Amino acid sequence: MKQALPLTGTTRAQTARPRPSLFRALLNRLFGAREAAWLAPLLRGYGRPLAALFALSLAAAGMALVPPYLTKLVIDAGLMAGDKQALVFYVAILFAVGLAALALGAVNSLLHLRFSARLLADLRRAAVAQVLAQSPRWQARQKIGELMSRLDGDAGEVQQFAFAALVTGGGSLLRLCGGLVMLFVLAPQLALLALALAPLELLFFARARPVTHERAKDVRSARGHLASGIAEAISGLSSLRALNATRAASSLIETRQSGLVAALMSAQVWSEFTRSVPMVLTAILRGVVFLVGGLAVIDGTMPLGSLIAFTAYLGFLIGPMQSLISLWHGQARMKAALLRLDEIMSAVPDVRDPQAPLSLPGGGGALVLSGIACTPVPGHRLFENVSAVIPAGSKVRLYGPSGIGKSSLLALLQRHDDPETGSILLDGIDLRRLALDDIRSSVALVPQKGHVFSGTVADNLRLASPDASERDMSRALDLVDLGERFLGFGLETRLGEGGLELSGGERQRLCLARALLQPFRILLLDESLSEVDPERVGRIMDALDAAYGSRTRLVVTHSDSDRYGGFDMEIDLRAYVPSREVPK
Repeated sequence: MKQALPLTGTTRAQTARPRPSLFRALLNRLFGAREAAWLAPLLRGYGRPLAALFALSLAAAGMALVPPYLTKLVIDAGLMAGDKQALVFYVAILFAVGLAALALGAVNSLLHLRFSARLLADLRRAAVAQVLAQSPRWQARQKIGELMSRLDGDAGEVQQFAFAALVTGGGSLLRLCGGLVMLFVLAPQLALLALALAPLELLFFARARPVTHERAKDVRSARGHLASGIAEAISGLSSLRALNATRAASSLIETRQSGLVAALMSAQVWSEFTRSVPMVLTAILRGVVFLVGGLAVIDGTMPLGSLIAFTAYLGFLIGPMQSLISLWHGQARMKAALLRLDEIMSAVPDVRDPQAPLSLPGGGGALVLSGIACTPVPGHRLFENVSAVIPAGSKVRLYGPSGIGKSSLLALLQRHDDPETGSILLDGIDLRRLALDDIRSSVALVPQKGHVFSGTVADNLRLASPDASERDMSRALDLVDLGERFLGFGLETRLGEGGLELSGGERQRLCLARALLQPFRILLLDESLSEVDPERVGRIMDALDAAYGSRTRLVVTHSDSDRYGGFDMEIDLRAYVPSREVPK
């Protein structure tokens, strides 16, 4: 276990954390310090677009303050004063301001869409990169539907709030302040009456916010639960049919769907309640303003235009205030999504590239295993003290009963994990000193259940080698005895997701052909031909031995090893199992 080095000879001032920047402090406040740690690099690249949108938002907010006052002038200085010239003048200005506001709003909306969509793409790209960086052990603990829900819905919720908080919040604040100033300019006593609404709404939303957060968590959890059930049912459809369990699966999905509907209904009822309370308060306030202001107009102490303008500016007080409070409530909903996304973004890969990776020297794939031990689950060591010297170009058989750790050992050779003890040398260099890309391009692994992706045969093959020529791909298919399988459309034959139109053996052979296009030094076959008939396995292995006899081949088998041809050496993992019952 790695231990942190103690700090020696340092003072409190030397070890104190630097004060965060204003930008980082704002993110910490809005999203939380831990979440801001991975959000800040994503948002920092949007500094200029956010500043431009913020400026446009402020300009639009400032421009929106003008029409109500112009309306007052149209009424008081034009209509009520009987001044036709003033009436035409102020109407023309009002029309020009309206057109400018319309154009500014359109530009703001387009830029907002453009940059918010880019941010969402960057956020999802970063999250997907985090998922792809994890080990198979991490993957085994996840549910595909749940991950998809987080990458899609939760990422979208976070992105929407990020732009709303950093862009529209500023505009709402300006409209609120500007509207409040104009209220006091027009009618100070009525303005004080309008201000009485703010404390009531703040108190209500402060009490309601925790409930909003819990309702949002329930919806997010139920949505992920449903997505996970649907994904599992689709991926396991053949097994469900074989078990005649499609109705049971449908019933389970329906139960989860009902749970989501119940969570949505609960959240919507609460949303309607939280929205109706301020609307009722606003209606009461407007009624009081019209009553008091109307009496003042009748008494001649307040011009009619001023009352109309006041009611318009009242909207600038009420609307932005409710918008800011809703944004505050939106943060509660966003936090529910952010916490789910943070579980992906804060996941620490089991292995990482070394800070200064060494270049892989020339060689044919020589392996040296020295005292290897593997404990994927605490308290359950699969094997220990595995030591072997495998010369380049050797053909090695790795065998042992199911569950003994054969696949785990192969995962170590591709460095999806590091051995608990011991070391692995590839052509003389410890794997931990090499870049992951170099290791995984030099060590090709073909699992027993390889995945076929939707697209053409060529699309699947080029995943391993994007620059592979048609000749290279055809040669790889011939080596695995698939050359005549796709005679109709050849490499352009389309395959569905998972390659379900292929037999199990054909999927295995296609995955093997894909691996052969890699520039590998070592080929790892983990029961990769278990669903292929013995005669064809013999032909394929003979072809591989002839084509790649100078490269190291490590073959995992349970039994019937004769069909794989002769081996230069064999490793029986049963000899390295700790003192406990050996699996049979």
